[in-house]
Amino acid sequence: MRRLSDAELVAIASSAMATAFDQAAASPSPPGEVSPCMLGCSSCCYLPVNVTVPEVVQALGAARTVIDPAQLGKRVETASANTRGLDISDRLRARVACPLLDGLGSCMIYTSRPAYCRAYNARSSRDACDRLIGSAAGLADPNAVVVADPAPFDAALDAQARIDQDLERAGARSPHLDLTHALALIIGDPATVDDWLRGDVAEWARPQ
Repeated sequence: MRRLSDAELVAIASSAMATAFDQAAASPSPPGEVSPCMLGCSSCCYLPVNVTVPEVVQALGAARTVIDPAQLGKRVETASANTRGLDISDRLRARVACPLLDGLGSCMIYTSRPAYCRAYNARSSRDACDRLIGSAAGLADPNAVVVADPAPFDAALDAQARIDQDLERAGARSPHLDLTHALALIIGDPATVDDWLRGDVAEWARPQ
């Protein structure tokens, strides 16, 4: 396999997401509906995020432009250590925020965020999301109802399928990873990217 550069991986991710989400945006929302999801809303940012290798490389590159690398490494390592081995329910109870959130609860890489971060779009109120996903004390109201917009989820699936296909055409494997754990690994050893593209992925770094 020819080694794919970081720039090539970022280009693969950017192209796939632009195509998939531009198509989704072309479908109008029902009249009168306004999604509460926007920069600064972090209700979903305690959930694990399933990412492809190009998305990890893109996210790390974007993060390094807005935060000191040493500080970023500490944030990522702490978040990874505190969520390792947890399933989604335990992860929500642990209330470990994505390490790419800033101190005000805004995504530091919003315009470069992975496909599944873009997928979570609600048609109900932000309060409903907060009640369902939880507060600082743990899981909130399990009976809270969040009405999700299916179009962004379809776009995320489409984007990742495009990324997978582009990698396979380049002769690379296309493993999916947990964003937080993948960031910890790539910060610790950038050559891990080459291992992933050969199909060598630690089981704990995969989505749970």
